[in-house]
Amino acid sequence: MFLSILRKHQKTIYSFLALGGVFFLLSLIYIGFEYFLKTKRIPLVSVRAIVTETINKEIGKAVDLGVVDFSLREGLILEDLVISREEDFSFNAHLLKVKKVTFRLSSYFTNNPYVERIDFFSPNLVLENDEELEKKLIEYFQNTKIKEVIFHDTRINYKKGNSTILNWREGWDISFRRKNDKIFVSYDNGWFWVPNATRVKGEGYFAEGKFNEYKFEFFWKNYPSEEAPLLVNYLFGTNLQSSVLSGEAVTEKTSDGSYMIKGDVEYENTNFYLPWINSYLVKGLRFNEKFLFQENKETREYSSYDFQIKVEDIVTPGKEILLQKNILFDVAELEPLAELLQDSQTGDKVPLSGKLRGNLEIKETGEKNKWFKVAGEVAGDSLSWNSPLLLIRNASLNLRLTEDNNLNLQAKGEIFGKPAGLELLSQLDWTRQKKTDGSFYYPLYSKSKGNLQIQDLVANNLSELFQSWKKETNEEIKERQEKLIPEEYFYQKKIYKYFLESMNLDLGLKISSFYPYDGAADQGEAKGSFVIKDGRLNFVFGLEKSASKLNISSYFATKTPNFSFGLLLDRYPWSESWMKVCGLLLKPRLVSMDYSFASQGSDYYTLSKDGRINYYLKLENAIWEGEELWFKMNLPDSLYKESYTIEFNLDHYFESDYIRNLSVISTSTDLKGYGQNKSGFFQYSFYGLMGENRGNWSFTEDDTRCVIK
Repeated sequence: MFLSILRKHQKTIYSFLALGGVFFLLSLIYIGFEYFLKTKRIPLVSVRAIVTETINKEIGKAVDLGVVDFSLREGLILEDLVISREEDFSFNAHLLKVKKVTFRLSSYFTNNPYVERIDFFSPNLVLENDEELEKKLIEYFQNTKIKEVIFHDTRINYKKGNSTILNWREGWDISFRRKNDKIFVSYDNGWFWVPNATRVKGEGYFAEGKFNEYKFEFFWKNYPSEEAPLLVNYLFGTNLQSSVLSGEAVTEKTSDGSYMIKGDVEYENTNFYLPWINSYLVKGLRFNEKFLFQENKETREYSSYDFQIKVEDIVTPGKEILLQKNILFDVAELEPLAELLQDSQTGDKVPLSGKLRGNLEIKETGEKNKWFKVAGEVAGDSLSWNSPLLLIRNASLNLRLTEDNNLNLQAKGEIFGKPAGLELLSQLDWTRQKKTDGSFYYPLYSKSKGNLQIQDLVANNLSELFQSWKKETNEEIKERQEKLIPEEYFYQKKIYKYFLESMNLDLGLKISSFYPYDGAADQGEAKGSFVIKDGRLNFVFGLEKSASKLNISSYFATKTPNFSFGLLLDRYPWSESWMKVCGLLLKPRLVSMDYSFASQGSDYYTLSKDGRINYYLKLENAIWEGEELWFKMNLPDSLYKESYTIEFNLDHYFESDYIRNLSVISTSTDLKGYGQNKSGFFQYSFYGLMGENRGNWSFTEDDTRCVIK
């Protein structure tokens, strides 16, 4: 039966046997030919030496090379090629690591074969300030006859100075092909059409022998900005912390020297610090940008549902390159943007809403003492700042700047629900100064006069603002104590060098009706002035019907500014607790005070450490709160219900407080005494009448209790 099957299909079987024989013969020829080339035509040992010597000679780097082999299919093969960053491998830092490199030769029989194609498989390239090396590699590629170079699964880390230009974390495929006196380039990091994947692709060319003539196209999809930070920062116009890009761009340079970059990119989940205000972070912004960059002009247009911003930079070449910046913006609603803006330290959101629009032209003149000309207008409507610290509603803003740098500001609104208005006229001039490192900065000379008018003000509404400032002050003092942060001279700080050094400001303040707290009687009109001139600051504020006034002054045009604070209260109505004694809260109805503080320093810690404080205080119609504590200290029950008049003088030296002329008087109490604080807690000594008893008493506070003897 088997023989009958063989006879029936013998032609087919013979055909397969013949085909197998031919295949076997061709395989022998292929293997024999490959062996011949390996042993006779291509000296692999010499190739290893030539590769190492060429790299050492051309770029001055050490080389480590693994296997050197050859195959007809791939050509000459180098495996595990490593090129050092230095002249040797002593620092263990590499310039290039490649798993495999293949070279396809033009011919295997000519006396002078050349490389037609090079393939790099999984290369890892690290470049850092290697401008000379880049130049050598480009010249080498231009001068060789290589028709094609392909990089498979490439990763590149490219830095210049402290800036990262590229940091490709995914593998890229890049190809260079010569054709018709041009070198065509294409690149991608995978199948671009894959949904929700991070993909980039592009193509372009540059003229062979001259890299100043080129054209490239880029396409991004879900591309993380961290992989090309310098490029993304350039497109955006300022530094980005992170973002995800989708869009396209094209860059072109012609033989006549003109160039152009244009594109349309969408940014998602964008995070960046506000320029010039690094304490605030924009987090999670989504917007679109259209850009057009030409030789002396760059235009960026940003837009979203809530805003449109156009920024135009125009360069005027000459002895010095001068810049003109035009800004046009229209924010239909500030609140969605403000919700994305947060304090980088606390994470608090900015409670801002309303509309804002305007246009500004900022032009460098080249004149040292009048370096900028600023013109334009900014207008705001329905502006609100809804915060417990400061409540502003229904505000409007109109700011005009003329070409001669005159500023006119008109603002109206409600502060804590009461009408208020601000008028300010200023003359602004920016000078140009050189820093020690050779860079420039632009301090502002300003001469301003204005008036702030508020119809009604309840002083107690500002208590949250005061408490917030007090908390931040104490935190800074504690941080400086714990970390031993040295004092930074005030005249070295930017706020001084850029704004205060040449500021001249005279701002008047008028409050029609002043109320100490809600429900208090009207104290009448209050007036004040805030003046900065010749490195001095002075703020004076007082009530017209009373001797109560506030005075703050400072001479800050020095390494360590001096600071003084004076407060005079003349039977000032009070509604809250004033102080705590042995856990009991003392709540007066009227306060008389003559307070003086003087110190010098550039930070809160130095000011508090060196501060000299002394004051006279009188509390009238004061009651005690804390009935349980009163009884626990075995004080007479009847005395708790009485109102008291308490007065004393206090002097503060270094970290100690001394109380003199202490007097506590009520219907049935008449005590005299003194007190001191050297450990954070006060100790009081009294003599006189307390209820029906006359004698001496001492009150000593500590962490857990109050001792009365």
